[in-house]
Amino acid sequence: MEILKYLCHHIFMIDICKAHSLEETLKTGKSFLKEAGVESFDLDAKVLLSYVLGMESYELVANPNIEIPLKFCHQYMKLLKRRGAFEPIAQITKSKEFWALPFKISKKTLIPRPDSETMIEAVKSEFKDKNFSYKILDMGTGSGCLLLSLMSEFKQAFGIGIDIQSGAVKVAKENAKILSLDNRAVILKQNWHKKKPSKKITKHKFHIIISNPPYITSQDMKSLAKDVKNYEPKKALWGGRDGLDEYRSLSQAIYDWEILEDGGRIFLELGRGQENDVKQIFEAFGFNFEKYFKDLSGIIRVIEFSKKK
Repeated sequence: MEILKYLCHHIFMIDICKAHSLEETLKTGKSFLKEAGVESFDLDAKVLLSYVLGMESYELVANPNIEIPLKFCHQYMKLLKRRGAFEPIAQITKSKEFWALPFKISKKTLIPRPDSETMIEAVKSEFKDKNFSYKILDMGTGSGCLLLSLMSEFKQAFGIGIDIQSGAVKVAKENAKILSLDNRAVILKQNWHKKKPSKKITKHKFHIIISNPPYITSQDMKSLAKDVKNYEPKKALWGGRDGLDEYRSLSQAIYDWEILEDGGRIFLELGRGQENDVKQIFEAFGFNFEKYFKDLSGIIRVIEFSKKK
């Protein structure tokens, strides 16, 4: 079976280099990804061809008969092979849209997901004055998608994003610059497990603290999809045996650092079914539970806390 699969793939790669039209090239790309077992073969083939040709998806549909130069066929072939090995589309194109904004990503950062937009909706629902000079702290900023999306909404806000990974810090800084937010956003390498954080953090009291920490359990790590398990950073996914290790350390850090403004709020992304455990962890440090926010699938995705008076 494996030999047959290899031969089929090989034939597809030959066919794509013989394709003369955009329509034929795209058809061959879809066939290759389908044979490789990629569920989203139709969409992914279009996205990769759009990326190679520098065209929008609607242009592919509008120009089915244009001839594709051989050099672009070769480039497309290389990208199809990578996707056929279940490398995520976003890592191949090095970009992902989040909150209608373009974000650069790398193998050092998680790929932004639509579920995480629940965080932006949650914060906006609680902080309605878009012109106020909020101070925002993003703990575990990754690509910076959460922090920078909020700052695009709050035009006078000042934000700090921290991450333990140097690679993530670099990407978040680049995204802040791309989005012209680098004059209001500071990205720092910081481990929240340390008792003494940077003075650049502790000199502020934050109105909004957000975090999407690692929360996948040891058991669930084993059953992750191939594109997640094999290509996204394990440190940004795994939250310990029960998935709650980083919530414990986050609650300790926010308490010890004394960085939450009176009347401020903490917003945390959650894994499915973790809401009660996380609620207990933060309440043990004296934070008030405020409310839950559900994602589009009806799953509790974000939990909100406030500082006890």
